Amino acid sequence: MTDWNIWLALPEWILAATVLLVLVQDARTPYDRKAGLSWLSRAGVLFATLWVVVQWHGIEGKEFAFLGHYGFDTFSAIFKVIFGTTTLFVLTMADAWLKRVDRGHGEFRILTLTATLGMFFACSVEDFAALFVSLELITISFYCLTAFKRNDERAVEAGVKYVVLGALASAFLLLGIAFIYGATGTLWIRDSFFRDLGESGGALAQFGVLLTLVGLGFKIAAVPFQVWTPDVYEGAASPVTAFLAMGSKAAGFMLLLKVVRGYLGPGADLALEPAAAMLGLIALMAAATLLYGNLGAMWQGNMKRLLGYSSIGHAGYVLMGVFAFDEAGFTAVIYYLMAYLFTVLGVFAVIVVVNGVIRSHAIDDYAGLGRRSPFLALVLTVGLLSLAGVPPLAGFFGKFLVFKAVVGKGGPIAITLAFVGAAGVVISLYYYLCVVKRLYMHEMEEGMPENVPVSGPMRVLLWACLIGMFALGIFMQPFVVLAEQAARALVAAG
Repeated sequence: MTDWNIWLALPEWILAATVLLVLVQDARTPYDRKAGLSWLSRAGVLFATLWVVVQWHGIEGKEFAFLGHYGFDTFSAIFKVIFGTTTLFVLTMADAWLKRVDRGHGEFRILTLTATLGMFFACSVEDFAALFVSLELITISFYCLTAFKRNDERAVEAGVKYVVLGALASAFLLLGIAFIYGATGTLWIRDSFFRDLGESGGALAQFGVLLTLVGLGFKIAAVPFQVWTPDVYEGAASPVTAFLAMGSKAAGFMLLLKVVRGYLGPGADLALEPAAAMLGLIALMAAATLLYGNLGAMWQGNMKRLLGYSSIGHAGYVLMGVFAFDEAGFTAVIYYLMAYLFTVLGVFAVIVVVNGVIRSHAIDDYAGLGRRSPFLALVLTVGLLSLAGVPPLAGFFGKFLVFKAVVGKGGPIAITLAFVGAAGVVISLYYYLCVVKRLYMHEMEEGMPENVPVSGPMRVLLWACLIGMFALGIFMQPFVVLAEQAARALVAAG
């Protein structure tokens, strides 16, 4: 780990170069010729993601760069592919949405690319300083994206709420890192380095990790740090909400896995008091997050607010996999995020298309979509059923792996958490099916357009999401193998 090995970070260099190229090209291009920026942005993200795949198949174990501060293994590679795919989908959605925006096309794509750059770096961080800088690059980009519609009061309000609460979360995170450094004398994220600190040093380190989890809890929208989610989801532009729902959440969970793995070691020893307390806290957060998200979604009349509460509930399911804290639990988390990618982005792609015609996010205004646009209604129905965990879709097998890992953990806490998760599934079926009912069994409101046209790129995106939802639910074995490889790399890290 004494080598700089800067070419290991070539995907990040490609993204950084793309940001600069888009910035320069945006300044040189007239307003009516901005379409080329879209192709340049997507080409840069696609090239960076493909290079990750090439690197991934060319390494054994884990390689380091920048004197050990940057690491690359199967775990980081899979998450980079997830983030790259998410950004490609979001940029395609953004093209459809930006047609209705009279300015800022280049800035929107630049902010999306900088957020992606932060996510790529976050996958490979090996110390808390780099973790904080990467997370702030992601978060600041999202601050700007959330309030991007600066003439829209709801967007500005959402941006202000996100900035204020995000700054508070960043303060907790930085304070936690300071306590960890004070207790351990190092900023490295290494396995089990808290266990031999003595009583006073161990207590200081535990407090630091607790504050760090507060900061990361905000990113994943876990209770009690979820209050920003519904308002921000409703106020932000639909492509930004999709990016938040998948990209920001997956980044938060990826960093959470790294931090908790570094704190508890490759396998949490419940005989040790710190491990038992930490996992008990995660179980409590998971149960509260599941109940809050699913119960809150039942009363929503706005599609984006419903998905905001739903995303809180899904954070609870992923936390169940973190609680299991073994290779099976890590596998469940990674697979769940893979399934969530195609599912939630497919749902938001439908919202972008429909909103472009009806200019509304009210659930009642989706009535009769099955007759106005059968294809959009099909994708939305399959997406909602996948979110609910209905077989044979991707969401079902993701939930199955999570429940299997938790039940396999054994003990009263795990069994209780599994029952809470099952209750959440039943509740979610109700509010998802209420939306599906409106699509096919309700008459559309007067004055609504008779049909909803879908552009070529958006049709390709919708088909990709539809195929992904079925592929991960029916032909799950190759994806499970990838998730297992990433889980083993995480367990072996350090």
